[in-house]
Parts: sequence; C-alpha cells; structure tokens
Amino acid sequence: MAVDLTPLIQLHFLDLQIAGLNSRTSGMPGQIQELDRKLDRYRKNLHENKDLLSQNLKKRRELEGDINLIETKRTRYKEQLDGVKTNKEYTALQHEIEGVAQAIRQIEDQILGLMEEAEQLKGKQDDAQSALNREEGIILEDKKVVEQQVEQLRNELEQLQTQRQKWISQVPPEAMEVYNRVATTRRGVAMAEAKNQMCMECHMRIRPQLFQEIKRNDSIITCESCSRILFFVPPAPTEKSELEAPSEGV
Repeated sequence: MAVDLTPLIQLHFLDLQIAGLNSRTSGMPGQIQELDRKLDRYRKNLHENKDLLSQNLKKRRELEGDINLIETKRTRYKEQLDGVKTNKEYTALQHEIEGVAQAIRQIEDQILGLMEEAEQLKGKQDDAQSALNREEGIILEDKKVVEQQVEQLRNELEQLQTQRQKWISQVPPEAMEVYNRVATTRRGVAMAEAKNQMCMECHMRIRPQLFQEIKRNDSIITCESCSRILFFVPPAPTEKSELEAPSEGV
C-alpha cells in the first residue's frame, strides 16, 4: 500500500508516549490508597488507645459506685450495732461489717490496678498521638505530591491526545485501519523501526531488497515475523567541523 508514512510514524511515537504515561498513572491511585491506609493506621491506633483509656475510666467509675453502695450498707450495719440486745446479733453484725470491709478492699485493689493500667494506656495514647502528629503532615504532603503528578500527567495526556488527533487526520483511512488492527494484536505497538536490516521489535532479519524499500517510508510494509508496520529513521546528519584541515598546496 503506497502511503507517506510520516504521519503514521509520528502517530506511532505519540502512542508510545501515551502508553508510557498511562503506565505511570495507572499505579498512582494505588500509591494514594496506600498513603491513605498508612494514615488510617496511625489514626486507628490513636482511636483504639483512646477507647481503651475510656473503658478503663468507665470501669473505675463503676467500681467507685459499687464502693459507695457498699459503704452505705456498712454505715447501716454500724448504726444497727447500737440497737442489738444479744451477743449473737452483735457478732453477726460485726461479721457483716467485716465482710463489707473486705469487699471494699477488694474493689479498691481493682481500682488501683486499673489506675496503674491507665498510666500505661495514657503513655501509649501519647505515643500514638505523637506518631500521628509526626507522620500525618508527611503523609499528606506525599499524597499531595502524587496527586499533583497525576494532574500533570493527565494534562500531558490531554495534549498528546490532541496531537494524536491531528496526525490521525493526515493518515489515509486504509492505512489507519491497518495500524489499528496491528496495534490490537501487538499490545498497542503497531510499528517497528527497521535498522541495520533488522526489525527492532522482534529482531528478525530483513531481506536487503525489502530493507531498501522500507527506507523510502512511502508504503506500508509489514514485518514477516511480527506483522508490525516497518519504518526507517534516517541517521542524523554529521556536523562538519568548523575548522577544516587546509588543503595541500598545489
């Protein structure tokens, strides 16, 4: 198929750029999610420590309430002592009073244990708060950087897509159909540079006569191995030295 390959070659390089940018951006939502999860872990750790400290305080208040109830019972028993008439009744009340006192001591021991636990929990909560304060700003800044990169890459993609449409408009429909078909079967890479009589994608040797035809870039010639459209990139012109050696005298 006779066709000027220049627009198609430009389209090919644009598509490679677009694929590269898409590859870079594809992993960035995952980076943002991981940063969010990392920050959530710090926040969750602090929240859990606060909950444990709150539960500790609730238990202590409940136990203090129990002591108040038992103290009321002990006061009532002591008041009854003045009214007893027999040793048996007196001994029974004394036994009740001692039992109440023992119950109070047991509860006070529990409260003391909870107070010691509260000190440890408070230390863990302070550590969790410090860790959150230290890491939150760093994580949010990292997230902002990634989000800015995503936005920048999206802008670049939009520009490349605009350029792509301009080159597509210059490609004949039949050539565009071949390009799209090959791209579909070759993971998006529809063209391959022919260099040193070799396809640079599959590294298959190209017949010398065919290579000469490819170098003209004026027709669609596909690789016999990978079926990609072959094109040739002329070598950059060699710059002449500003000072050339003087010619020998006549």
